[in-house]
Amino acid sequence: MEIRLLAAGEADQLVALFAAVLPGSPTAEARQLDEPEAFLRDPSSFVFGAYIDDVPVGLAWGLQMRSPSGRLTTYVHELDVHESCRRRGIGSALIAEAMTLARLRGSTKFWLSTGGHNSGAQALYKSLGGDRKPLGDVNYWWDLD
Repeated sequence: MEIRLLAAGEADQLVALFAAVLPGSPTAEARQLDEPEAFLRDPSSFVFGAYIDDVPVGLAWGLQMRSPSGRLTTYVHELDVHESCRRRGIGSALIAEAMTLARLRGSTKFWLSTGGHNSGAQALYKSLGGDRKPLGDVNYWWDLD
């Protein structure tokens, strides 16, 4: 397995990664590369791909944020591994690479969230030393379009 950090100029690879791991997602269905390329050029964003024999099998993407006090925090918005490749250490490797990048970029905090029903993800994050705060956390989302 190889973990790759995608960079500016690799929007086609970003779309291919999403198409392989999250088919049907808006990124996987991108017809133009302007927005994926803008994401890759944004210094606060990142995306890692996991590959087995050059075949994309997992991804993690997120953002680094600066608080008004100046503290840098990295947030992983999405981690996914193709269902046929789960429980092989791919998710752990993606999160470890994201943490390494966060440290290199100066972040002092790293966080993500998952659904309360996702016991597999919760077990993964606990195994990586994650501290669940608070217990019973639930996320709500609204579309403001």
